[in-house]
Amino acid sequence: MAALFASVAVACALAYAMRNSRLVERLTLPIIDVLQSIPILAFFPVALHAIVRLAPVAGVELAVMFLIFTCTAWNIILGVYQSFKTIPREYVEMSRAYLRDKRLELAHVLIPAALCSVYYNIPVSWANAFFFITSSEVIALGASEHRVFGIGSLVMSAYMSGDELMMALGIVVGSAFNFALYALLWSRLVKELPPLPARVAGALAAWTSHGSLLSAALILILFIALVYCAVSPLLGAAPGVAAAYLMYSIDALAASLLRVMLVLLLCLAIGLLVLECVLRRPGLEGAVLLLTSALSSVPAPFLYPLLSHALGGELLAYALLLPGSAVYVVLNACAARRDVPVEYAAAYGIRGLVYYAHVLLPASLPYLATGLLTAWGGAWNAIVIAEPLAGVHGIGSALVSAAEAGNMQLVSVLLLTMTTFVVVVNALVWKRIYNKAVLWLS
Repeated sequence: MAALFASVAVACALAYAMRNSRLVERLTLPIIDVLQSIPILAFFPVALHAIVRLAPVAGVELAVMFLIFTCTAWNIILGVYQSFKTIPREYVEMSRAYLRDKRLELAHVLIPAALCSVYYNIPVSWANAFFFITSSEVIALGASEHRVFGIGSLVMSAYMSGDELMMALGIVVGSAFNFALYALLWSRLVKELPPLPARVAGALAAWTSHGSLLSAALILILFIALVYCAVSPLLGAAPGVAAAYLMYSIDALAASLLRVMLVLLLCLAIGLLVLECVLRRPGLEGAVLLLTSALSSVPAPFLYPLLSHALGGELLAYALLLPGSAVYVVLNACAARRDVPVEYAAAYGIRGLVYYAHVLLPASLPYLATGLLTAWGGAWNAIVIAEPLAGVHGIGSALVSAAEAGNMQLVSVLLLTMTTFVVVVNALVWKRIYNKAVLWLS
């Protein structure tokens, strides 16, 4: 919860800085694109060296909250930024005429306009955070390992020690808590969109006004620290060793790429099936959203003991990857329901393949493209958890093995290869697909 509140605060301040400065916008947006594309393992060196060592008393807890923050922040930041940028011009001009204080403008115009995006992104961020809770609460890099008490470290410790009863109880308690949280709180936030209390809005506005440039500076410092941690181990590497590591990284990347693409195809099929179901029975949408969001928040190590008895190898890897990736496509498929002209299709008697090819698919394509784009990034993050548990070859299992062995040169090459590939594909492939989908719809 602390990391989630920090994500909302940083999102408001950073989005406000990007809204007011083209320079900050041009510098920060590409950095956020990179940061959301790299796995949580990349942030381990920063958490260990910069936080644990600088604050030895509370450093481990701060490092854990920092790692959880890296799972919750990026989608909230982009959502608030989009809300700030798309406020109608007449609202902004009216607020400047009647609310001459910037804090009043923030408290009564900008922040309320971003609340809808925040409420919709909070369940996704919570799912991301809980999916990686075991990795966040057990920070291991080479000989250094730090643990904090929590449901993630409890289940992992019970699994490693063979205590099946404690492991089962931990899984049941963690999963039941997430289901209850989605049913009682997150779903109500999305449905009711409650306004912030005046004092909370005022405090958030004051922080946003004064902390905007500070948040931008911290994101820039984080990016520089990550680049340094990734590049510094390679400075003394022999060319032959670096070349061998690069070839190994490309081979591992190819194996993981095949899994990610197959998972995306499965996610697309699930998304289309869900869209068809909620179009025929709109009342199912709430149950689908609740079930999907809650299941996606169950960490892969929680699922592993349940699935490993029936599945193994590649099938187990796909089963562990699917929940954290499908949530994005399913959520966007449900959102697409409102733009599918079902009444017009029924009025003109459009059915069968013509309906799917010329009505359903064009209307839902921008939403499905957005869902697949975010699922693409989610799958690359989840692969660091799924592949080692399934015991299959890929860049995720290679990263974990290299980190456990303390081979920072190989970790650096693997992270740089994976991040570069994901960012380039995002820029050259996924954004073009999304733009074409929007043009097709228009």
